[in-house]
Amino acid sequence: MRTEDLKAYQDFERHLRDYPVKRMMFWGQHIPEEDRDYQYAEQKAICEHLGIEFREEDFAVDEVAEAKAFVSQFPDMD
Repeated sequence: MRTEDLKAYQDFERHLRDYPVKRMMFWGQHIPEEDRDYQYAEQKAICEHLGIEFREEDFAVDEVAEAKAFVSQFPDMD
C-alpha cells in the first residue's frame, strides 16, 4: 500500500472509530452479508470505499512474531 493510500485509510478508519454511529452505518451499508464473517471485511470495505486496492497481506499480522517481540522486552529472570 502506498504511503498516500495508507494515510487516507488510517484517517478514514480513525474517523469511523471516533464516531461509532457512522461506523455502524458504514458496516451496514458497505459490507455485504456474505462477507461479514471474513476476518478483514471492514478493512476491505474501507479500501473499496476509498478506491484503494485491497491486499490481505497489508493487514495480516503474524501473531507469533508479535508475541516474541513483546516478550523480548522483558528482562531475563535467571
